[in-house]
Amino acid sequence: MLKEFIEHIQKTTQPLITNVNGSTFCVTSDGNIEELLPTIFHPYTLDLNSLDALVTMVRTEASEMDAPLYIAVPDCKTVRCFGQSKDYDERCFRQVYYEAHATDVPGWDQKVTLGFEEAQIALRTRFQETPDTLYAMKLVSDISLGAKVIYNDNGIATTITTQKGVALQTNEQIRPLVKLRPYRTFQEVEQPESIFLIRVSDRGISFIEADGGMWRLTARETIKKYLEGRLEQEVSEGSVHVVL
Repeated sequence: MLKEFIEHIQKTTQPLITNVNGSTFCVTSDGNIEELLPTIFHPYTLDLNSLDALVTMVRTEASEMDAPLYIAVPDCKTVRCFGQSKDYDERCFRQVYYEAHATDVPGWDQKVTLGFEEAQIALRTRFQETPDTLYAMKLVSDISLGAKVIYNDNGIATTITTQKGVALQTNEQIRPLVKLRPYRTFQEVEQPESIFLIRVSDRGISFIEADGGMWRLTARETIKKYLEGRLEQEVSEGSVHVVL
């Protein structure tokens, strides 16, 4: 009797595996129901570090896969290549083949305050050259060389008076807004231009982003245009679609 009782308990406490309309469920002794999902084996997403690598992989490998392919640009530092959703045992699955990340760009924050010497170095190394970059470098150079600097800020514009040597003194109004191109996205494309507000103090110079973040959309559009140009044949054939 004891043996039969123990066997009865073991039997009633074991989970029940049942199939309903092609789906498998596990029913436990306490009434909990859990669906058993199939394990889907698929290639892992390959991480890349450049747009050129992504283009090469799409042309040489992904072109042999089921078309069409989609390339999305979710942000200014990421590009993702994926296929259409597929049906595995009535389970939808979308394979992401590649992701390219701009990991080697210096970047630039919304507000950056630097000493005059640091700003001079940053303007030479972390920006694509523009007329306003040259203006900013000259401005920083003139200020840093001044033995005495007087600032006059009326809330709209800043005027600086720099005294050099014994008698030479210059008075110049700083342009409050400049257009600069920091390295903030993939280096294969032209860096997006942003408007920056310049503020000068006795501690250094500040660059404050003043375009409301619109440079991010410009960067994504530039990447999209670059990919459409490099994959012109695939795009025209409809085997590749590039989207923002």
